[in-house]
Amino acid sequence: MDTKKILTTNESELMEIFWKENRPMTSLELAEYANGADWKSSYLFIMLKSMQEKGLIETCGSVLYGNRYARQFRPTLTKEEYVARLASLMHLKKSSISKVTVALLEELDGDRDKVISELETMIKEFKNQKKE
Repeated sequence: MDTKKILTTNESELMEIFWKENRPMTSLELAEYANGADWKSSYLFIMLKSMQEKGLIETCGSVLYGNRYARQFRPTLTKEEYVARLASLMHLKKSSISKVTVALLEELDGDRDKVISELETMIKEFKNQKKE
């Protein structure tokens, strides 16, 4: 498995902030949202650089803070896309996709029927896209 594209524990925490906030953020904002992670600015910069190298975030602008500019970052993929990337990195065979989906459904504590209905709708839309 290519571990160079897998998030570390702290990078995962940082990505969770991006995914939850769903907007571009600066390192200063990320430090505020870090829920007591106590990341020093130099460590946060190292994580952001590593995540950029992994293709998980990108620079998307800058914002003026006082008399300085701070770069803004945004994720390049959704949480679901990242999970799909992990499955791909594990060399998951196409024939296993349905089995993994069923295994995920078995992990749900909630309304499986709702999820199944959403999957059916998504599959129909996917099939229609293929025909176009």
